[in-house]
Amino acid sequence: MNIANKTYPEIADRLVAIRKAFAPDANQKEWATKHGFNATQVNNWEKGLRRIPVENAEKLCETYGVTLDFIYRGRRDGLSETASKVL
Repeated sequence: MNIANKTYPEIADRLVAIRKAFAPDANQKEWATKHGFNATQVNNWEKGLRRIPVENAEKLCETYGVTLDFIYRGRRDGLSETASKVL
């Protein structure tokens, strides 16, 4: 597969799950603004069109008690107790 055509649907699903679990009333734009992200970037991440950069994923880890392994690989070990309950 050409790298230009690569998609990230599993990562996208986990990012949507994080947003909906921790900010159920926030839309993409509100959530993006809260974290200092561009709304278009968040939209692309949640559609799986682009992979969230590590530095942005780290912000989510620090805020919500998730791990990079969860965001990128779906591994649940290491999640905070709160994150384990809601995700």
